[in-house]
Amino acid sequence: MRPPFPVKAVNLVDLDLDLRNSRFPRDAQSQADAFHLMMTTAGEDCLQLFRDITRKGQLSSSDLAIAVEKDGRFIVLEGNRRLTCLQIWNNPDLLATDDEIERTYLARFQRLITDSPYMAPTSITVAIAPSEEVADPVVERKHAGGAGGAGTVEWGAAMKDRRRARNNPAAASRAMAFIQLVSTELEDDQEVQADLETVRTKRYTMIQRFVDRGVVRDRLGLKFADGEMTFLYGPEATVDIVRAVLHDFAQPKAKSGKTWARELDTVRDFSDYLEGYERLLPNAARLADPDSATSETGGTSTHSSNGSTPTPDPGTNIPQTKGDPGVSTQKGYEGEDGRPPRPASPQSHIFRGLVLDQFTNRIQEVVRQTSMLNVQRQTEVASVLLRVILELATYQYLKSHGIEVERYLDRSLRTAIKHMEPSASDSLGQAEDTSPLQKAFHETTSDSIRLVQYAVHDVHSGRTPNEVLILAARYQPVLISMNKHMGNTSLT
Repeated sequence: MRPPFPVKAVNLVDLDLDLRNSRFPRDAQSQADAFHLMMTTAGEDCLQLFRDITRKGQLSSSDLAIAVEKDGRFIVLEGNRRLTCLQIWNNPDLLATDDEIERTYLARFQRLITDSPYMAPTSITVAIAPSEEVADPVVERKHAGGAGGAGTVEWGAAMKDRRRARNNPAAASRAMAFIQLVSTELEDDQEVQADLETVRTKRYTMIQRFVDRGVVRDRLGLKFADGEMTFLYGPEATVDIVRAVLHDFAQPKAKSGKTWARELDTVRDFSDYLEGYERLLPNAARLADPDSATSETGGTSTHSSNGSTPTPDPGTNIPQTKGDPGVSTQKGYEGEDGRPPRPASPQSHIFRGLVLDQFTNRIQEVVRQTSMLNVQRQTEVASVLLRVILELATYQYLKSHGIEVERYLDRSLRTAIKHMEPSASDSLGQAEDTSPLQKAFHETTSDSIRLVQYAVHDVHSGRTPNEVLILAARYQPVLISMNKHMGNTSLT
């Protein structure tokens, strides 16, 4: 449907991204920041749209971008993904301004540019609205439904919430204000931002329910007024509990197996949940003397002597803080009653908490059931299922991109890895500069993969628990990347 506004051809260099785009977690500060936010929040959608545009050579004439003119430039209110794609087509080096974006997208976009028989358009036809107020109803109607990455994408709950507060920031909800706060104050913490984006797009209602609870705001030191939220104790004192909560909510279910909505229902539920993270909660005593402050339960300092944050009590989902020595915080550690720490239990499970929601239901169920096996006691079953998971997952990934599946698993795996990360086949460098996919690529040889093959094809061969754990750890990043970069080609 063509917008009810006059149209004109506008050069790409005269078009600007909307700094207040509803899909962003916060307002962008510049065009460069808007491009970065677009790629971090909708990079895969942009890639799918880019694939469609480069195959056709042009945008759809029936679905025009909408813009308003301001100071001689045109702000795109509808069609920001399209503008982003055309900017990349004309200058793919835009993707090289951020290491993570470059690593994830540059080679994939360049491959589509190379394969396209068309030249990048330098201008597009745009519908020019007289004002944002007049354009708003048209834009909102377009996003009431969606057609996936190649069409108009339906706004989720977070985007709709942000849209409602677009022209009245004071009307922002607590959830929206919390997202704005975390995305701004903790923007350099990539782990926090990755989990925030997952929760914002998939479980926004949990953020709403979480920050709407007075007990939560009191314990975390969150102040909300006039549509804005602040950290009463500062970002540094609050980042650990925020990281823990967002990492938890980024998982589909709580460790109990319940959905988060059922796990955290009453005020008591939220209070008990935060008690499990008491050592991570900010408080005035810690701020006054971080090295000597004690918790309310009589424990030791919430900070170690080297400034790192200790791990939470067993059973929580927080990822270990970088530099964390990994000391146990369970009751009975040395210093509380003189007893030495208990020895850590050997790892017994693989693929725990692994989310593969882009795979078929059957593959997801196989992974879920495999994660419940005790590798120490059910080694043979786990080794067989590990092989099955790798075979099925690699098959679906390659087929989803229209790539021929190799006869041998090692070749298929290497093909998939190189498709996701073209530089994976490069020579190995320093360990800290080598990605998990590059390590997996070089460790996937015809000999090494036979350890997986034998689990199914050799009636006498047996795997040790350690071999199964090592292989699962090697290929888990590959499965995660496949899930993230799944294609759209039908499997039938």
